[in-house]
Amino acid sequence: MKLVSAAAILLFLAIPVKVVARSPETPTPPLTCGGDEPYWSLKLGTDGKARFSDGDGEASISPFTLQQSRNTTLIAGVTFGPKADIRAVIGHETCSATNSDEDRPMTISVWYRDGLLSGCCQPG
Repeated sequence: MKLVSAAAILLFLAIPVKVVARSPETPTPPLTCGGDEPYWSLKLGTDGKARFSDGDGEASISPFTLQQSRNTTLIAGVTFGPKADIRAVIGHETCSATNSDEDRPMTISVWYRDGLLSGCCQPG
């Protein structure tokens, strides 16, 4: 019986393991995001906390979950908020911020309350 167990373990160890590496395009914290009219902001920290201000005086700090798309490295979804009830999609494509002359490397769409906020993100 020990011979069979040892053979099974050796066979299992011989199976190649697929290692999934993050692509350089994959959105990862820290990220600073925001948009205009209203001027809202979202910061995703390496500490696992999302710092969100809706531009109308409401602000919150909460844990967030960042989930990579299953079929592309260019999009990730974020869930955060006091009840994990705010959702966002971050896309790795150039974004023009209207309050700045600088382009940002990522776009973001945030579903918040009864509306949709859009804006740009950048590392940091």
